[in-house]
Amino acid sequence: MKTQVDISHRISPKLFWFVTLMIITLPITTQYRLLIFGEYTTGEVVGVEYEKTLGISAFGPDKYPIIVFTTLEGKSVQFYGPENFEYPKGTMLKVVYSPNNPTDCMVFSFGALYTDRKAIIPGILFLLWMAFYLAFRNKK
Repeated sequence: MKTQVDISHRISPKLFWFVTLMIITLPITTQYRLLIFGEYTTGEVVGVEYEKTLGISAFGPDKYPIIVFTTLEGKSVQFYGPENFEYPKGTMLKVVYSPNNPTDCMVFSFGALYTDRKAIIPGILFLLWMAFYLAFRNKK
């Protein structure tokens, strides 16, 4: 006599929320060293530069704000801000940079963390996780 084997995959709500939280925090964890050990200062938007990237020109060039800040040692550093953000010239932004390498820097904001190119893979993982969960969830 054959016994029936349950091959369904049930995910508990606790596991679902744990995995969801881990995926959502991935963009932050990619920058954790900079966020924890970095120096925080204020930078100023001094201009905008348009640049074609990856040969994709269907939507036109990408827009990058040019941001300048001064380190604790008095060194002036210029870098590109987050892609396609609208910051008027003269806008003051919070910036975090590595004390050992001031060119390793970023705008310190929620938008800058979650719209960075490094957030693409966590975004795809999040979509796949949601699709997996919705496909196998308990419908009771």
